[in-house]
Amino acid sequence: MRVMSWLRGRPREYLTRCWEWREWLLAVALGLWLAGYWVAQDGWYHRRALVWLVPFLLLGADRMIRAGAIRWLWAVALLLGWQVLSRSWAEPPLVEAGGAGDAVVVLLLGAALAAVGRRKPFGVWIIGGLAILGAGVVAYSLGAFYGEEGRSLAADRFRNVFVYSEGLNPVLTGMLCASGAVAAAWFTLRNSGWRARIPWSLALAVLVFGMMASQSRGPALGFGSGLGILLFFERRACLSAGITIVATVGGYFLAILWSGVVVDAIARGTTGRVPIYQWFLERLSGMELLVGWGFGTVSEIPAEELGWFVHHPHSSYLTQLVLGGVLGLGLLLVVLGWSLREAWREGTRGQSLWMALLACGLVSLLFDGAEMFTLHSAPRLELLLVVVPACLLAGQAFEQQRGSGCSPSREE
Repeated sequence: MRVMSWLRGRPREYLTRCWEWREWLLAVALGLWLAGYWVAQDGWYHRRALVWLVPFLLLGADRMIRAGAIRWLWAVALLLGWQVLSRSWAEPPLVEAGGAGDAVVVLLLGAALAAVGRRKPFGVWIIGGLAILGAGVVAYSLGAFYGEEGRSLAADRFRNVFVYSEGLNPVLTGMLCASGAVAAAWFTLRNSGWRARIPWSLALAVLVFGMMASQSRGPALGFGSGLGILLFFERRACLSAGITIVATVGGYFLAILWSGVVVDAIARGTTGRVPIYQWFLERLSGMELLVGWGFGTVSEIPAEELGWFVHHPHSSYLTQLVLGGVLGLGLLLVVLGWSLREAWREGTRGQSLWMALLACGLVSLLFDGAEMFTLHSAPRLELLLVVVPACLLAGQAFEQQRGSGCSPSREE
């Protein structure tokens, strides 16, 4: 009888514990899924892994419903609604990006991330965990990629070997490294003891080296923007991060000089960006300029047009203009502007992480990337670079203002 009573009591105890820890469990589940941007073989597998989030989303449904009070999420819902509506005038065959199912999943993920972000440490832990994971992935990938015979640091642009059989595109690899490096730099600056700084300094060095080895200028510009934000807000204790970055960049160029091969970053010029942008802009006029081609329209350039095949417009903002028109781009800028305003306020309160991450992501996506608020873009990383930090920030800012009676100057 005692055994039966014990067995009957255990499930109830487990359920009670799960309910009490639902925010923590939701944060862990989201963090594990987001890790897929670094290690998932491709987007197909990563998107299907969302099914594992369902139990945790249901468990944290009450927190997600409360997150519905965050007005920023309503602006996101309006943007997603426009993207879905625009499919009604899109020219078939339609792609999945911007569909109703896609929009619902993105909004649910946004609500879940905002709910987690309301607990200030959880969002920071997720970003920190991704930075550490990224450093490990980059360290392994550097050895595996350049360990192959015939490859050199100067002649071959670095790729994340975990994604796709041939490795992730160098520009996208650089974007991942840049965002991770900004996060690692923030943690390096925020830790006062030298022992606590060592792991973050090592992570920062590895990620910066990976970004440099990708020879991608857009991500480097994004990293510089994020670093500039950190230096502006974190005027104290910048020496350790600065020494790490300078030493890593210097070490990279020394390795290049040692190899005797000149990097062709300058010789690559604009890598065809200008004719790509011109091609799309020349095809926007009248109503198409106002409302766009419609999300779901294939935004590719055939090889016979420019001499090479172009998968997407190579700028998230141009993509939004082409597919959503001036109205769609305006809605996106409203959402991003709202996020930047809150990020700046958080920076003045001593939390510069979100402003730095957004600056890095938004600048990087000026010269590459496609749709931001979708799971089906060709580059696939826009959600991680911009939407994830924006959602975590929205939750934290909401809780901050709620706890201070909407006064931006009072701490939690």
